[in-house]
Amino acid sequence: MTDLPEGPLARLRTALAGPRGYRKIDALLSRDDADEAVAALAASEIFELVQECGFEDSAGLIELATPSQIRGCVDLDAWDGDHMVVENMRPWLNAVMASGFEKLGQVWATLDAELRALFLQKQVMVYDLTMGEDPDQDASVAMDDPRSLYPTPDGFFVLRLPADDESSRALQELLDELYRADLIAARHTIMAARSEPPAELEEESYRWRKGRLADLGYVDAHEALDVFQPLEPDRIKIGENTIAPAPTILDEDGAPVLPLAVAEQMVAQSFFARAYGRLSPGSATRVEQGLVILVNRVLAAARVKPGDLPAVSRAAGFSTATLSLGLETVAKGDLAKAQAALESIALNRLFRAGYTIARKVRNLAEGLALRAITAGSPADAVITAVRQPWPMLARVLDEPPAAGARPFGSTADVRHATEALAKVAVRIALVEALGVDLVAMAERPEPRPALDDHARTAIARVAIGGELSARALTTPELEQLRQSFVDGRVPAEARVRIHGVITEWATRRGMAGMGPTTLVDGWLADLEATLGGIRGPIDPRFVDGIVVAAARS
Repeated sequence: MTDLPEGPLARLRTALAGPRGYRKIDALLSRDDADEAVAALAASEIFELVQECGFEDSAGLIELATPSQIRGCVDLDAWDGDHMVVENMRPWLNAVMASGFEKLGQVWATLDAELRALFLQKQVMVYDLTMGEDPDQDASVAMDDPRSLYPTPDGFFVLRLPADDESSRALQELLDELYRADLIAARHTIMAARSEPPAELEEESYRWRKGRLADLGYVDAHEALDVFQPLEPDRIKIGENTIAPAPTILDEDGAPVLPLAVAEQMVAQSFFARAYGRLSPGSATRVEQGLVILVNRVLAAARVKPGDLPAVSRAAGFSTATLSLGLETVAKGDLAKAQAALESIALNRLFRAGYTIARKVRNLAEGLALRAITAGSPADAVITAVRQPWPMLARVLDEPPAAGARPFGSTADVRHATEALAKVAVRIALVEALGVDLVAMAERPEPRPALDDHARTAIARVAIGGELSARALTTPELEQLRQSFVDGRVPAEARVRIHGVITEWATRRGMAGMGPTTLVDGWLADLEATLGGIRGPIDPRFVDGIVVAAARS
């Protein structure tokens, strides 16, 4: 099967080309069956639309959303780790309340009882009048406490509201509407808020929410870390049948629901996308849902809030690229084998293989980092990018070069980064062989010699017939080097001598195949650019790129 126009990639591209944000909300609400169309959305889709358009412009969407969809949005947005955040939950309840007390009552009934009580408990002090409690006689409250009191409509309680006027008014309106929707439910919530220990309410609320999110791949951070466990690619076999059933969320047309950030990465130009485009509809659905679970596990391992859409986008890009790297490695670049791999291998195993490869590049960078502090650009960008917790490829290695970094997505990316680091390793090895302590050099204050300054100094001395030494050049040696130039260039015989010395050095250390000749040509060009254009006496203070004996001002 090939990537045909009607294949899974075409379906995703069509979906991505459809209306988004405000236009999608308008399209949904203008349908004759708008209530059914909205009800068919996943909670994550409702959440994405509201986050993109804002609560005010999403009022019609929220009005038609089902109570379970709203609960799903609260699950995504109202928590920071295992702590419920009132400020994040309040806008959802306010938006629902704008649709009427009946809708508020339905949503409130769907929320976990512990969460309802916790939301109230975090904001008010409850006095039970039936138990003889009198807020005016509460010695724990300061005389000048600005918080207002709210007597409940049933006459059972008095609540001391938040000091903030806006929060106080919103909460009072919410309580009025809750009593209007269901007096018994409102009363039970207040009683629980008064009597239940806060820690137990939060723990139980989190447990219910965690269970629902676990079905979507959001698991405990420690459990999610399994996705980053090393797995060598040669331990993965095509046809191993390690795919586990995943929960499938379908839209009204029976197609799998994907967050936009995930769908965008799936259609990107990558080896994974090309292999995915060859799949049958059933296999494509499994892969799509498996990728959603994988992205959610990566987010959970990073302790990122599920509702953080920019983080979801970054995680989707990293997960898909790393998966593509693992898939290309396991399939050895063969698309037919890659298709078979996607049909038989769990995505988390392919991701782990890709991450293991990227981590090996990071380990190489870690070994060089301390001694490469003075290496300069682009080495510093390459090392900094790959040492991130999620190893990245510095885009300075792209063609054309660009700023920033991106995930490793192919074996070519790994090769480019490895070659760049190998060149740094050769530079470091040469300079250290010259007796330079690069760690100590990095601790010196600026201005200090750069890594290649020592190498250029050594080959400059060889150019004038001296030994390969990083000892600082004297002013007479600089004059001798400049006077040896022919038309502003190092003479041919000196070039041959320098290349011979460096090649012999590299051969003795098994580095002859790691590009020392190219490095030498670059260093010679730097020397010519520095000295070739100087006329008159040389002032060592203004000569850059080599180490000179005179102190710089």
